Amino acid sequence: MKKSMITIIIAVMVVSIGHAQYLDGTITQPTHVVARRINSDGEVTKEFASDFHYYEDGKLSRYEIPEYYLTATYTYTDDYLEHERIVHNGGHPLFEENNHYTYENGQIKTMSHLMDQMGFSSFWVYSYYPDGRLERKDYREEDENDFHTHWLYEYENEGKTVVESYCTSWPSQGMLLRKKTTKQYDDNFVLSSTYTENYSESGELTSATRTDYGYSASGLLETKTTQTLIEDEWHNSSITRYSYDNQGQITEQLDCTWDAENSEWNPTHKIVFETSEPEQTYTVSFYKKSGGEWVWDVFNRHTILFGSNLKAQQSALGYFVYEEMNGYGNINQFVFTMEMMNEPVYLSVEDRTGSTINVYPNPAKGILFVETRRATSLPDKTYRITNIMGQTLLQGHITAETQQINIASLPAGMYFIIFAGETRKFVVK
Repeated sequence: MKKSMITIIIAVMVVSIGHAQYLDGTITQPTHVVARRINSDGEVTKEFASDFHYYEDGKLSRYEIPEYYLTATYTYTDDYLEHERIVHNGGHPLFEENNHYTYENGQIKTMSHLMDQMGFSSFWVYSYYPDGRLERKDYREEDENDFHTHWLYEYENEGKTVVESYCTSWPSQGMLLRKKTTKQYDDNFVLSSTYTENYSESGELTSATRTDYGYSASGLLETKTTQTLIEDEWHNSSITRYSYDNQGQITEQLDCTWDAENSEWNPTHKIVFETSEPEQTYTVSFYKKSGGEWVWDVFNRHTILFGSNLKAQQSALGYFVYEEMNGYGNINQFVFTMEMMNEPVYLSVEDRTGSTINVYPNPAKGILFVETRRATSLPDKTYRITNIMGQTLLQGHITAETQQINIASLPAGMYFIIFAGETRKFVVK
């Protein structure tokens, strides 16, 4: 029986998978990646490699594409991603890119993005409601136009409805609404639908789409169906179907478009995920439908690494797309070599390396929010809240990516929440 190379093992025991021994607090992460270009006959016409390097505690330290002379380095302070530096020393263009992050109360506060050689700089500022939920994100570029973009957040129905408004602004025009997205969660705070409206500069509604999410009995995402509003009627547009193995790990992502004439879904693209235990590899292949046959398709920043701790690795692979001008584009397949190492701990809410669990607000009062992007795929979804003496005071199950826990019964003091082999400290005031 096969298990995915990116399964996060949290049981407090030794688990055997092939020749590997997985312990509590360990995880497999990609270390070596071979990108392949494959012709119509299935022959590999070009291969080039990249590598991920890690600190002893499992955090990503460096990513590099030697053939392209590109290196990205990551530094941390107290488990927070502080600085990301990307340097390209060969070919064209030559550049150095720097992202610097600051935090406040365990949440990201600012992010600066600097590219000196290209004369470009931009800044993000994050603001929060008193209960710790995100209120707005503001983005601006350092140029003479003083262009700003804004994301504003409102929460309704006890947090089960989240409204995100995307706006732009210049000093001459004020703030203009461009897009509004309403996300609806069920009683277990699992995302059930999104509704998006797009607006013109005059404020008129130009288009609207709705996406509904379907889940299996075990909580795995199975379908994502999108409809478009045309003349006050909803029409099918596209659907994405997800398949899993008996361990709950993804094996295929199938994209389809709606054929109105025949009233059926037509497959257009698919991504196939395969694992091989003896070689410790994880292979991701891209296909598209052409003339009734599946032929090779290209990587275009698809999500192919699904563990939340793998967000930076997923982002780094985008450099292959960016450098299409230098012959690094048109990737048809990635082959990852995976190795077991310590599971990294990240304390920020939105750092680019991701966090397996985020707890906010901190300090908290009445309600504690627990955010994890892998709750539905974990074999053990229980959590415990303990005091500083290790005594369990509250316990339950995580059933959603963002879950509310009632902590009104806890007196003021310091506590720990333990979930999925990780521990987070928080204060009740």
